[in-house]
Amino acid sequence: MAHEITERDGVFAYREPMWHGLGTVLPEYPTREEAQAIAHPWEPVTEDLYRKVVEIDENGNLVERFEISDTAKLNVRSDDGFELGPVSPGYVTVNNSTMYDIAEAIQGVDKGAVKYETAGSLAGGCRVWLLLRLAEPIQIIGDPNGSVIPFFALQNAHDGSASFRGQALAERIVCANTARMADMFAKEWGTEFTFSHTKNVHDRIEQAQKALAGWRDSISAYQTLGNHLVTVKFDEADREIFLSRFIPMPAPGTCSDRVANNVEQARAAVRGFLASPTCEGIEDTAWGTVQASLEYLNHGRRAHQAESRFKRTYLDRSDLVSTATKLVKEIAGVPA
Repeated sequence: MAHEITERDGVFAYREPMWHGLGTVLPEYPTREEAQAIAHPWEPVTEDLYRKVVEIDENGNLVERFEISDTAKLNVRSDDGFELGPVSPGYVTVNNSTMYDIAEAIQGVDKGAVKYETAGSLAGGCRVWLLLRLAEPIQIIGDPNGSVIPFFALQNAHDGSASFRGQALAERIVCANTARMADMFAKEWGTEFTFSHTKNVHDRIEQAQKALAGWRDSISAYQTLGNHLVTVKFDEADREIFLSRFIPMPAPGTCSDRVANNVEQARAAVRGFLASPTCEGIEDTAWGTVQASLEYLNHGRRAHQAESRFKRTYLDRSDLVSTATKLVKEIAGVPA
């Protein structure tokens, strides 16, 4: 299937269905046990791989035998043996349960502070994710639509295609603008992590659990940034400078009319979001330009499938969010 959800994949979402209407829609936030039972009721198991060796015996006959490969192992599902993919002999598996352990580490003693928003797997379990939501939204003072819900996405791949990773996100409720807070605050707060499935992976998991203790500090930093940018005036001239750098036009004579037209349409889309009800009250501020650019990144760019848009918004890393914010700050003269 193009959407990568197979009959083996469990997916749930709180209140709103996932792409293609697939998955279980829950009227209430699930407990860890309920979430794991739907999305990840199995673990990856590593098995030996065998290779066929053909030899000629003393009689000149071809003889086949099988020996364990010393260059690869095979990850399979514990429930039905489905093959997830070959991995290197040094590959260390991070179980699905460990992903939930890290989620619980965010809560600490404050049970109920973190909600399981969505979770699931793709391609039969080759890739898994868990999207966490902090229970209470934060408010950007001066933004009439400025309630922001912070999220944290945990992701893993059991087929050897990607590292175990996590990053912070923030969604402005009125228009579902999702910013990757980790892009802006990862160095300061350490809320984003990525590490390979190597022999020290479990030591790194402990580091990830400690890093996520700073998630709320990163939320506070994001709120402080928003509260400041919403007070910074950003006029039409500033916006046009921003657009010329955020969506640059290729040098004259180096692109077709079609490419030039696409650039102009993209810039017009950002202007349109800025003039829409979702930016009402902040349209002449630096914060408004940031939000319009985020809305363009999440909803203005083409996406061939609803799944592609979901993955681009919540699961795939993009530096464009931090780029937009840095450009706005630079043009407005806001200290880095």
